[in-house]
Amino acid sequence: MPTNAALNILFHSKINGDLTELLDLKEYIAKEIINNLNIASRVVKEDNVTFLEKQVIKQLLNGRKKINLNREIEKNYQISIYNPFIYMQLIQRDTSLDFTIKNHLEANYFFKGYRTTKLTIPNMKVCPNTIFKIKNQTNMYANEKFSISFTKIENGKIIGSSVAVVPASTGQKGQASCQVSVLTQDQYIIDDGAKYFDVSKLISNMSV
Repeated sequence: MPTNAALNILFHSKINGDLTELLDLKEYIAKEIINNLNIASRVVKEDNVTFLEKQVIKQLLNGRKKINLNREIEKNYQISIYNPFIYMQLIQRDTSLDFTIKNHLEANYFFKGYRTTKLTIPNMKVCPNTIFKIKNQTNMYANEKFSISFTKIENGKIIGSSVAVVPASTGQKGQASCQVSVLTQDQYIIDDGAKYFDVSKLISNMSV
């Protein structure tokens, strides 16, 4: 069956780039393959998945402008308003790094690890007493890059925010940096997390 073959290619393909820190793009691509036999029949190699990924991203952005501010000095007011991760409290434990969010919110929670680790919790209720555990040394690959996001649908569009530990764009190979993003009704904004909070605990001893 073309659908099963296409899904097998998808599941063994790497998905990187825009929106991957916010959403499980493989899930969206899989739905396109499952719901459209013509699309499934055209996925015969990984390059076809890359093309389909670009189409899905275009659909999800839905005309929104992408703005990358990593090389800018000033903070972005929309990230300051809409990204709760920049105000999180980081707590160093013996075997993990925990954090809490100051906000009360209900959103779809998505965690993406470096390799195959993914966790999605729909309609998660978060309060200041909710404790998130990251860099857990009892897990495999505890010190490899990851991203965490909250998203929801508002006025028919997906909006949300994220924090991620990613390879630094400058400096020594393997050096980590922190990236934050927001997806608003009009824009997709990416910025350097270090502009907004102390990221040292997040990026220390990370392998990226």
